[in-house]
Amino acid sequence: MRIHLKELKVLPCLMMIVFVLQSAFDFNAIHMRMASYAMMAMMLMVSVCAFYLIIRQRTIILTDLLTLIFLVIIAASSLFHGTDFVHWVYISFSICLLRFFFNFYQDRLSPLIIGMTIGFSIAAMIQLYQLITNPDMWIIREDNADTGYILGGNYNQIGVRLLIMMILNILCIKINRKFIFLLIPCVVISIIMPLMVGSMTSAAGIILFFLLCLIPSMRLRRLSIYTMLTAIALFQIFVCFNGKGIENNELMVWFIEDVLGKNITFTGRTHMWDSALRIIVQSPLWGYGYPDRDWYLLNMTNFAVGPHNVLLTLLIFGGIPAMMLYLYFLFTSIFRTLRIRDYCADCIIIGISVLCMMMLMEFYPMPIVFSFLILAEYYPQLHRQLAEKAQTSTNIKPYNQHETS
Repeated sequence: MRIHLKELKVLPCLMMIVFVLQSAFDFNAIHMRMASYAMMAMMLMVSVCAFYLIIRQRTIILTDLLTLIFLVIIAASSLFHGTDFVHWVYISFSICLLRFFFNFYQDRLSPLIIGMTIGFSIAAMIQLYQLITNPDMWIIREDNADTGYILGGNYNQIGVRLLIMMILNILCIKINRKFIFLLIPCVVISIIMPLMVGSMTSAAGIILFFLLCLIPSMRLRRLSIYTMLTAIALFQIFVCFNGKGIENNELMVWFIEDVLGKNITFTGRTHMWDSALRIIVQSPLWGYGYPDRDWYLLNMTNFAVGPHNVLLTLLIFGGIPAMMLYLYFLFTSIFRTLRIRDYCADCIIIGISVLCMMMLMEFYPMPIVFSFLILAEYYPQLHRQLAEKAQTSTNIKPYNQHETS
């Protein structure tokens, strides 16, 4: 009996569940180190399968090649500067797992989407169970602790997992309408969980995502997307890349404090951005590799770990080449999805836009960030496959009725 690997459904679904659970959970946050090692081992085994499949196929696409270059640049910088090379290798395997499985199964994407949806939904349910059984994590919190959450460790990390879970659930509705029974509880969880833990960044992002998705007109949805992306780009250039410099700009002080009603430091983030800019100019071409907590505390402000901004973080990781490659992945994914004029395409782009907005103030794990981009990159293929399936079903149904009569 010959097994056609590209026609399998259950196996790729299970592989995606492993990827999601390893990327979404932080078992170390709840002191389950053995569980963390076990998930890491499973992810590495699945990654080996992904490498085998892509080597067997003997072809990769340009985005796959550029992703490998992106990963190698940061790995080489990590080795040269003595930062956390081993941890970056694990992250690289996880990203390759996702990219190569989508490449190999690009003609049958539904099992991958369903597997990721199940994985993120399970992760969200487990996080909700942790909150219900540990009310001190959200009701009392006398010590203002913001760590210890299984879904990402930090309470600000929960939102990005919920955001991609909602995008995947919407895609699954297009695959099979029965997924509505999973979508409804996931919507409720996505709204209440950030409010429970007190993460305003996550809550604002999730609520904005739902509000934009509820716009009935495609023209208005796309106008909202363009407006948001433009505002994000301007904020990144004129605020984030200026660090503490905005405190000396009277116009910016007026806009942020009087118009937006925000603290001029954005809860200390301008200090983190300024500290990052100072260290970036010392190694702008290659960065410093993948730093650990000790490196951040030694070389940057000890106000918090990391610059809390995606572009500044990538400049630290791999300098200008890493940042430019990331921007290429981002714009390519968005433009490919924009060519498809339907509701799900708009939801994906809205999700990426909200992600970009949230990453002005936070940084999320690269495998999850790549999950957003890969969903957008491969959505045209998924859209075509589902359209062909619907057309086939429409053509078969009259034929069967004729045969019955």
